[in-house]
Amino acid sequence: MKNKQAFTLAEGATHVSMPPVIHRRSWIDVISTKFYSIKPHPAEGSKAGFTLAEVLITLGIIGIVAAMTIPNLIQKNYEHQTVAKLKETHSILSQAIRMASEEYGEPSGWDIFGASEENAIKFMNNIKPFIKITTDCGTYDEEGKCMTKGPIYQMNQKTIWSNSYAKARGYYKFCLMNGSCLWFRTARQNEYVDSKGYIGTFFIDTNGSKQPNAFGWDVFTFNIQNDVLIPEGCDKNFNDYKISCKNKNSVGNGCACYINLNNNMNYLHTK
Repeated sequence: MKNKQAFTLAEGATHVSMPPVIHRRSWIDVISTKFYSIKPHPAEGSKAGFTLAEVLITLGIIGIVAAMTIPNLIQKNYEHQTVAKLKETHSILSQAIRMASEEYGEPSGWDIFGASEENAIKFMNNIKPFIKITTDCGTYDEEGKCMTKGPIYQMNQKTIWSNSYAKARGYYKFCLMNGSCLWFRTARQNEYVDSKGYIGTFFIDTNGSKQPNAFGWDVFTFNIQNDVLIPEGCDKNFNDYKISCKNKNSVGNGCACYINLNNNMNYLHTK
């Protein structure tokens, strides 16, 4: 008997049906296919950006609006800071005079009548212990550390009120921590009598030697009247603010009173 040979698949098969090969796609391929197959909506059009003309027109409008609003904002901020600093300085001086009065008696008894260098120094020596002074220039400020070496103007910034106080020895100059700089003079004997208790005047420049150095803008005056510091212009008999601070064409030396009463500088915008 012949040995039966074993059947092999290779020898006996004439056709073998193989299962189909399945190619699995990654999730990245699926998402990419769906994303790139999305077509833009017809209503969206194919416009990519603005034209040059449109950009120039927009920039022009922005420039016009800025030119109209920014100067007003700067001026409003300047006035707000000036009012705040002036009221602060008024408070500092009033407190110093009150404390000095408690120590040495009322200023009217300090024997300081006569607008002189000696009397200005005598007055300041009594109140300096009660003020925090950053720069003390005394009665002669040749270098202009405490005030402008140039003129002081009336409110119109054109008419000169005084050529210079810097070298005038009858005025004592100093600066405070808040940036304000001041100069002080004592009253003449006849001024004390004629002005009913006028003892002396503080000139306050709220921004030191910086411009405009003009009354009603950054320069204001306060008078010691009957031993009390009052804004100039509040006494109707002495530069009444309704006249001296009426508008930008006024002298401006009574504007401290206007600010004290109204908390603003609207007189700068009155014709």
